[in-house]
Amino acid sequence: MSGMILDHADYSDLEEFGRITIDHTSRGVEITVDGFQFASGGTCREHNTKALAWARDVLAAKISANALVPGGFIISIADMDQDELDAERAKK
Repeated sequence: MSGMILDHADYSDLEEFGRITIDHTSRGVEITVDGFQFASGGTCREHNTKALAWARDVLAAKISANALVPGGFIISIADMDQDELDAERAKK
């Protein structure tokens, strides 16, 4: 079975965030991807590769931020545009 290549996966056509679940079962580690929507069609494998590449980049950013501010409160925000984010930041 050939593996997926995440190095150059382009998920810029991401339209809707979904969920990625990682479980350890009697069969080993299982990764489930669901709910992601992309503008371009493509195969199931391409869809999963884009979603996993997105998750990889989000997690890498969190790990890097945690290295800069150990123990800091690091969150990811979805479904918020820049104007909404600026308004939220102005409240503080």
